[in-house]
Amino acid sequence: MRQLICFFAVAALLAAGSVQAQWTWTPQTGRFVNLKRMPKETAELQLEYARSLMLSGDYRKALRESEKFSEYYGTDELADDNQFLRGEILKAQGNYMEASSAFQQLIAAYPDSDRYDASVENQYDIGDRYYQRGEQLAGKKWRLFRNRPYKRAADVYSMVVDNQPFSPAAAEAQYKIGLCHYARKQYIDAAFEYRRVVEDYSDSDWVNEASFGLAMCYYNAALSPAYDQTPSELAVTAIDDFAARFPEDGRAAELKEKRTEMRESIAAQRLETARFYERRREFPAAKLYYELLAKEFPDTESGAEALSWLESNSGVIHAGDKYESGM
Repeated sequence: MRQLICFFAVAALLAAGSVQAQWTWTPQTGRFVNLKRMPKETAELQLEYARSLMLSGDYRKALRESEKFSEYYGTDELADDNQFLRGEILKAQGNYMEASSAFQQLIAAYPDSDRYDASVENQYDIGDRYYQRGEQLAGKKWRLFRNRPYKRAADVYSMVVDNQPFSPAAAEAQYKIGLCHYARKQYIDAAFEYRRVVEDYSDSDWVNEASFGLAMCYYNAALSPAYDQTPSELAVTAIDDFAARFPEDGRAAELKEKRTEMRESIAAQRLETARFYERRREFPAAKLYYELLAKEFPDTESGAEALSWLESNSGVIHAGDKYESGM
């Protein structure tokens, strides 16, 4: 029993000695301070210590030391460098969204920092990493949340556009936002983002790709003739615009085929409308639709049917609720 008591007594003394070694009274603060939690003597030394930990791969401890910098040297002129280091550590850990937010905090808090441009470049790189991850998962049908990387890529690219709206990188980032929506089959959202490239960055190298993407968005959003044909009409307009802007682009032939398909769909709906009025015996309205169809869509099958109908009824006048011979 005495041996057990002696053991606990020695353990208590050792623990007390350890605690005393960690906690020291400082007259400057008027309290006991845990020496293990104290930062280095200067802000520069603390920053370099955190950076050395990151370079050695000890990301968790490096992040703690960067937090210690913020706690003790938060108002120092090196605070923006510390915030940039936090973004680098999080990025090295693979915590990309947190890293993007860390870089964004630097941009918001220190707009005059020398690290501003590098922070935006890191955000752009993170957006690319998310997009590449989305491409890797795209072919895996049963992979849960396979579209999430595209969404995150779009969110980070949006930061780039907001942070440097007039830079060449912003034009490319804006285009890639459209790509992310397109990959998720959000064609109307993608079309909106592509149109921003065409309108806001008309002198950029990405107008060609955005114009093609815009046409493809409306084409993929088009519905069958039984439904609203507005997307089909927008597709035709976008294809015509692409052909006028970039007549030498090899994809024009592909779009020309899609234009024919869209016009056939629009004409088929117009033909069905004409027939609807004819079935209701509203002959003047039916004739008007047949005439418009034959005039505006003469190169379609429905246009040819409309023309045939008009030729067959050329000698017929409206009388009451039916057509009668004018002879």
